Amino acid sequence: MTPNATQADVDDSVTRLVTRERVRAFDLARGLAVLFMIGVHVLWHWGSAETWTTPAGTAISLLGGPTAAPTFMFLMGASLAFSSRTTFSSLAVRGLWLVFLGYLLNVMRGVIPATLGMQAGVVTQEQIAPFTPWWLLTTVDIHHMAGLSLIALAALRTRFAPSAVWLVAAVALGIAGPLLRGLDFGTPLLDAPLTPILGGAPNVYYAVVPWLVYPLVGAVFGTAVARATDRRRVFRLGAALGGVMLVAGGGLIALTHPAFDVETYWREPPAFIVGIMGLVFVWLAICDVVTRRGWLDRRLGIVYRWSATIIPMYFTHWLVVGWGIGVVGFRDLPLPAVLVAIPVAVVITHLLSRFAIGLETPSWLERWARPRPVPAHASGPAA
Repeated sequence: MTPNATQADVDDSVTRLVTRERVRAFDLARGLAVLFMIGVHVLWHWGSAETWTTPAGTAISLLGGPTAAPTFMFLMGASLAFSSRTTFSSLAVRGLWLVFLGYLLNVMRGVIPATLGMQAGVVTQEQIAPFTPWWLLTTVDIHHMAGLSLIALAALRTRFAPSAVWLVAAVALGIAGPLLRGLDFGTPLLDAPLTPILGGAPNVYYAVVPWLVYPLVGAVFGTAVARATDRRRVFRLGAALGGVMLVAGGGLIALTHPAFDVETYWREPPAFIVGIMGLVFVWLAICDVVTRRGWLDRRLGIVYRWSATIIPMYFTHWLVVGWGIGVVGFRDLPLPAVLVAIPVAVVITHLLSRFAIGLETPSWLERWARPRPVPAHASGPAA
């Protein structure tokens, strides 16, 4: 298959919608995103604190930043433009399933290994603080945020196609993010269900506000790519826009002086959103260039496989990281051991992820969410 060639009737790896075609650059970026996530999570959970600030640790953390979760969310929105069945039910059910997988993962990667580890004396509560079993159970991470964001996109899609309206919504959300993130209404009836959306608890890492910005913009970019007769030009224009946003983001950082730590990254102040969005555009253009180099693209088959199975890969890698603490300890490894552990974790995740393929969408759920045929005598617009 030549770079950027099309494939008919394939499922998107995140939304599980039937797509008319695949964009090779999107697939490459998605596959690399999960690779970078594995690297940074091994570093942060197996490596000692001293390893995080080394040149190698900093490089791993940077790769696990803009080119990982932001790119993943951006591409989740971009995939909407290539689906022939973007119904509310298919997206909403898929979103709910991702949320469920998030809490299932909380139990399997956190609660069970932490509880068993403390009972066996492998780790103590002091060593893994602040990670108590309750903290681990109620954690809100990418799975939860992606699922809830998909439901939000489904609702917006019923009224407006990806367009300038989505961009306005993204800008408004990015500006209002610091005011909305952590908003407390003072009553559990509101605060508890809104926690994954507003991120009011310390164990909410990725909240819908403001991370929904990335799939909103991604959906508009994906629409531009889908409609373009010259997609290379669209990626180049995206790179040019990304360069401008990088400069603007740097200016905002100089004016606002945000902290450069992981908590600030999770909260995504406007300066970070602008700069990271610029990096995403530039990164996708680089991926597009790579896919057009046949000699190189042909050697990236395993990355495309990871892209096609990103949910099983993501789910499995957290089990490897979480249960691996019982073997290597919690934040105990020196840098040389971390650099060996990362490829080992990638290989183990790759091998074990095949057993998690069914988690993408169970057959019963996929049948239930599949759009029903519209009767010939029905009036009104088709779904």
